[in-house]
Amino acid sequence: MSPFGLDALAIPFMAIFLLTLVASIRITGNPALSIFLALCKAALFVAYFGWVFDGTYTFLDDWTYVDGGRELLRRGIGVSNLAENWQYVLMIGGGDHFAYYLYNTYAFRLFGDAYFAPVALNVIATVIAAHLGTRLAATEFNLAGMGQKLFFVFLLLHPDILAWSNVMNGKDLLLLLFHVFLLLSVSLYMRGRVLQALMLAAPVVLVLFFLRFYVPVLFAVALSASVLTARSGGWKRIGYLLVATLLMATMLLWIGGAGIQYAIDQVRAAMVNPVFGFIRMLLTPVPFNTDEAYAFLNLPAALHWMLMPFAVFGAFSVWRQGSPFSRFFVTYVLVFMSLYAVFGELQGPRHRVQLDYAWAVFQFMGVKRFLETVLVSINARRREAQLTLSER
Repeated sequence: MSPFGLDALAIPFMAIFLLTLVASIRITGNPALSIFLALCKAALFVAYFGWVFDGTYTFLDDWTYVDGGRELLRRGIGVSNLAENWQYVLMIGGGDHFAYYLYNTYAFRLFGDAYFAPVALNVIATVIAAHLGTRLAATEFNLAGMGQKLFFVFLLLHPDILAWSNVMNGKDLLLLLFHVFLLLSVSLYMRGRVLQALMLAAPVVLVLFFLRFYVPVLFAVALSASVLTARSGGWKRIGYLLVATLLMATMLLWIGGAGIQYAIDQVRAAMVNPVFGFIRMLLTPVPFNTDEAYAFLNLPAALHWMLMPFAVFGAFSVWRQGSPFSRFFVTYVLVFMSLYAVFGELQGPRHRVQLDYAWAVFQFMGVKRFLETVLVSINARRREAQLTLSER
């Protein structure tokens, strides 16, 4: 395999550039910074597929998605005629999880029939996630002004997200966006905007049943757990619990007894020591000790390890905010990490990508709180020194 021509990459370049530019201007209000961010996002994509790409960092799953998407494209199958081609789509997907094959089909329609097309769509998904995720963080974690702008830049250029979204064709970037959608819906619900929350969550949950079914189930578990561990809340707490229970019951009925039993059997078959699994999931991959196919993660992994203390500090900071959403947010991460800790097949770095938004929040909040603590300490010492001098 060899790199693609710049003419083939022109349309996705413009799409990534323009969307990033609009999102950046809306968040930062700074045209020069927005152009710089848009160029970084689009140029990185073109640099990789225009000069570097040789198939090294691709996997069997990637090409399965490509082949399935091409087959659906060849037959003219899409959302509009999905019902009448249902059995064929299930066959292409090898079961119910066919949504990413359709995603590849639409990427080919937008950007051309090539491996880079769904990757370009994934880059666009990360831009949307950065924009919405920044708005969510500003609302729920008190990020305003410069803090909001810096978080947007951090999320847009987050090393792990950049690496995964610009190199390989994987569904975890789409899942990352869906996580942000569901987190937004929980935020809306907890702020009394129930109809908006349902309108946002319902289609996302529906798609997730055909993409990665356990995600909405774990969101419902996290919502229930965060409500049960809350110290107060009164009738509102009971309402949250009823909604979470209803969601859980609906999803379990959808999955069915056979599906639930299959999931239990799969977890049992791949169950590992949870302590070892938790550490492995959290620290995989070891920087500069990866297989050749994962070498593109060496630098992001090194930065991930370096920011680990700040991420832990940030998680505690978010929890200590004490709001219903902040408690839910930390619980949601712990619920997903608990599944990963006991299920060996989910402990690779790819499955952690869908949690990258939450991890970016923890990293950023940890660094922010650390710097604020340092500044408070420095200012306190300055005041003590000034008082000492004035007394003399």
